[in-house]
Amino acid sequence: MTEVRFHSSDPRRRPRAWNIDGNAGRVVGALLVLAGTLVAIGLFGAPDLVAYVVRSAERLTIRATARRGLLAFDSVRLRFEKLDKRVRTDELFLARMAVVLDLPSPSGLVATGEAAPAATPDALEAEVHRLGRRLRAMEGFRRTLASAKTEEPGRIPSRSPVEPSSAVPVHLFGPRVSPLTHRPEFHAGLGLAAPEGTPVLAPAGGRVVFAGRVPGSAGAEWRSFRNVVVIAHGERTRTVLGYLGEIRVRRGQVVRRGQEVGVVGVNRFSPTPQLHYGVWRRNGARWTPVDPRLHVLDAEWIGARDLATPVVPPASLELPPAFR
Repeated sequence: MTEVRFHSSDPRRRPRAWNIDGNAGRVVGALLVLAGTLVAIGLFGAPDLVAYVVRSAERLTIRATARRGLLAFDSVRLRFEKLDKRVRTDELFLARMAVVLDLPSPSGLVATGEAAPAATPDALEAEVHRLGRRLRAMEGFRRTLASAKTEEPGRIPSRSPVEPSSAVPVHLFGPRVSPLTHRPEFHAGLGLAAPEGTPVLAPAGGRVVFAGRVPGSAGAEWRSFRNVVVIAHGERTRTVLGYLGEIRVRRGQVVRRGQEVGVVGVNRFSPTPQLHYGVWRRNGARWTPVDPRLHVLDAEWIGARDLATPVVPPASLELPPAFR
């Protein structure tokens, strides 16, 4: 029999005593041995436990930092892609301006392919440096265009003959199958579908050299345009506006850019009302058609690939003498 006494700090209180017999003593001894063993194991394993906790905290910190880094990289990449798209649009506009002003543009000014997304920070840094060089080259060419001297800038066709928001290009400049003969032909203009009665505006200032029904001497391919207005923009450029429902100018009249010259009409050669818009330029003694989309600076109807690989019209195309 073993007696265990607990004395209080107050001497006035009686001590407490517990009697522990043989079985209870063995249990208490076993518990004390187990507690000591656990304490010993804890003392020896504490450094590893602490190191594991520290490493886990470091891993969590590294993961959070990496996540923030990825978010920052994605943000910078998206901003770069947005800026690159805007620069491509400006480069295309400047290249079109060079064509309109008949000036040579620097090689490689317009990128025809899509920009590959930067997968790493190093690749993104290289693309940013390349974009900076493009911006400097574009700014230099912009200054060249601004200082270019043109005899009559107001007579250069540069706007759509109909409001771009109400028109849809349905026939592009280039080879096609004729909707009438179903044979291959070259479409020397731009077909713009627009509601009947839509005002047709002069793409630039000039003098009306023809206004009326296409004469028989022009040929069968021209007679389908029926009512036509032809404007002379100086000595080297003519614009042809066909499929008109009404003509509101007369031959010899001087018009300004944006002045109404007629309205879109209907015709039996097209299922929808549309306007034929053609631009012809004189090269020596010949008149050659050019893609009218190059002269429509207020609409994005032409892309970089079209500009890089222009369509060459056949030498057999001629502007009728009545339209010159």
